Amino acid sequence: MLTNNKSREIVLLIHGLFGSKLDMWPLQRRLAQTGYQTHNWSYRSVGKRIEEHADRLATFLGETLNNDSCDRLHLVGHSMGGIILRAALSDERFDFRSSGKLGRLVMLASPNRGSHVATKLAPYFGWVSPSLEQLSDATNSYVNRLPNPLATLGLEFGIVEASKDRVIYPNALKLGGCAQYARIDGHHGLMSWYPQTFRVVESFLQTGQFYPERDHAASNRMVADI
Repeated sequence: MLTNNKSREIVLLIHGLFGSKLDMWPLQRRLAQTGYQTHNWSYRSVGKRIEEHADRLATFLGETLNNDSCDRLHLVGHSMGGIILRAALSDERFDFRSSGKLGRLVMLASPNRGSHVATKLAPYFGWVSPSLEQLSDATNSYVNRLPNPLATLGLEFGIVEASKDRVIYPNALKLGGCAQYARIDGHHGLMSWYPQTFRVVESFLQTGQFYPERDHAASNRMVADI
């Protein structure tokens, strides 16, 4: 367990589509136990579009970064939560970089290149959840046209894959500028409940590496594979 003083560092956690704050609670609890301030940000994922959630999140990010009680703000998004983070950080109303407080970001199985399952479900359930069509793996879908602001912001980020993911193919996790890549043994919807996830997220937020003990060349090969 990492024990450095992190009392003025905030970790913002965001659940995915059809989820709730409960999904991120185990990971939130673990990070709080290690000394971080945590905020489990929730939204009504059904019935609204991604940009609507991103607009509200961008405002929250701006307010948090301007708060004197925050020295550093880390971000963890599960599935669509990671896409909402990308969209929020693309908001040109805010200069997120100027604060110097943005920390590291972890994407837990976020469909950066879309989800084949979302493509199949959208014709049937898109009227209930328009974000399904936005998360499609079609080349012209919202998620495939969404800018990648992370490199521009100088934000160090890593991607975590679930080995038994049936919702997103591994190559659909790809995003340029990824610093580290990790693979855990588990399922898409339960990623934030696995002890292995706790360990790799905690390590990356503090060190910038999912596996500090791993040979750097091996880590670079994993990143190159995605």
